[in-house]
Amino acid sequence: MNIKKSFYIVSFLGFIGLNQFSAQIDPFQKKVTEFKNPIIWADAPDLSITRNGDDFYLISTTMHLMPGAPVMHSKDLVHWEMSSYVFDTLNDNSKYDLIDGSVYGRGQWASSIRYHKGKYYVLFSPNDEPFKSYFYVTDNPEKGNWKLITRTRHFHDASLLFDDDDRVYVFTSNKVFELSPDFKTIIGNQEGTEVFQKDASETGLLEGNQIIKKDGKYYMMMISWPRGGKRRQEVYRADKVTGPYEKKVILEDNFLGFSYAGQGALIDDKNGNWYSLIFQDRNGVGRVPILLPVKWENDWPI
Repeated sequence: MNIKKSFYIVSFLGFIGLNQFSAQIDPFQKKVTEFKNPIIWADAPDLSITRNGDDFYLISTTMHLMPGAPVMHSKDLVHWEMSSYVFDTLNDNSKYDLIDGSVYGRGQWASSIRYHKGKYYVLFSPNDEPFKSYFYVTDNPEKGNWKLITRTRHFHDASLLFDDDDRVYVFTSNKVFELSPDFKTIIGNQEGTEVFQKDASETGLLEGNQIIKKDGKYYMMMISWPRGGKRRQEVYRADKVTGPYEKKVILEDNFLGFSYAGQGALIDDKNGNWYSLIFQDRNGVGRVPILLPVKWENDWPI
């Protein structure tokens, strides 16, 4: 798969088209704007994204650094500004204060951000003891004021989904859990429902789950890193939330001449255009965000 360094976003009827000044352009004209990757030349791994109208909100990882869980805002998926941090400090154990050890390289990892019925929710699971997951909520990420809803059992690299009937699900690796509306209780199988079995090629990492629902189908974006193999981005698809899910490898390439890209999310704009945000290791810079236009073929994102 050969992917060019520059991309073009084509849009109609008022979508901002990755152009900050498109409000001054006839909204019925076709707008094409070029952009180059990476869109953020900084360490911003483990990307999760949500949308409310024209507003996109992106969350990343800060690990042991405080304040943590940075939330960024954009109108065009290219130009991002900081909105808020989900929390000021974590205090679950003394190591956060460098007492009896440290949490270097641990702390807040891969998160999930979702907009649902006027509120924004964040789920993340610190990669340290005690192994718990945190649920936060706010009315406005720009103002911050994130409130801790609850702590639950640990869900590794988990993704949050509010289904069309408002039922709440958490996806992690190859399992799905249904939660009570207040996130405090697991409904049904306490160990989760296994929605697919890893095939023989999945001998290494399978994580960074980001779930969406489109046209009645459920799609899980996950990174796969088979032992001795190349990092790749996969999608698992099903007609029911509990599966069974089928797999497709959608990106496996030494992208832009650097290491293989993977782990990210799918997002649409209000006019039905689709994109993916994934990250790529860029040595000392860190894991930089890569923006890709997405097309759908036979109900698979390409």
